[in-house]
Amino acid sequence: MQQRARAERFFFDITVVMIVVIIAGFGSAAMFLDEFVYPPSTMLIFHAIVMLAWYFLTASQARLISQSNFVLHKQMGMASIALVILMIVTGYVIVSQALRNSAMSIAGMSPAGSTIFPTMDLIGFTLFYGLALANRKSGAAHKRLMVLAGIMMLPPATARLGLSIGFEPLAGVAAIGFTGALLIYDWRTRGRPHWASVLGVIVGVGGTPVRFVAGPSEGWGELAKAIYL
Repeated sequence: MQQRARAERFFFDITVVMIVVIIAGFGSAAMFLDEFVYPPSTMLIFHAIVMLAWYFLTASQARLISQSNFVLHKQMGMASIALVILMIVTGYVIVSQALRNSAMSIAGMSPAGSTIFPTMDLIGFTLFYGLALANRKSGAAHKRLMVLAGIMMLPPATARLGLSIGFEPLAGVAAIGFTGALLIYDWRTRGRPHWASVLGVIVGVGGTPVRFVAGPSEGWGELAKAIYL
């Protein structure tokens, strides 16, 4: 039991690290980046509250599993679903609002091109959260997929933190670091990588160049307008 608790502690710890990164990223942007809109809109504040609530809930879920409190873990899982729905809906609204702002630009792209970044974040999050629900009877897959869902939503925070400290590639480095941590954990505990961790590397790391290739294209610009306007 004690060995299992130590192993499960990894998933709690990595989620807490993500929470710290999110707070540091958005906090530093508010203090040091002139382009950060302050005060933020009501919708943005609500989205941030819901998102942080999901991360804190995910951390508490990992702690419950380490304590073998499976009943409460399942009960709290229903709250997670409600939060995810709110995260996706508010995320869509925020991107839609941002597209209407002619000054909005990520990586020097147009407003339409810039939407590739939050869109892929939302797709990645939805993919891994959906897989986590589908694999909830497999503890090994479920806990990794939940962590990966959280990793998929980190780029807005890591990108802002990178700009604040003068290291723009931080978002990509963070994606490699977090997904790589899962692989290292797998090798130390299983002797081989878990399929969920491998998929996380493919989507989390491989998705970075896709953003920069597809974002500036005319095709993505038209698709973004069709989706968000």
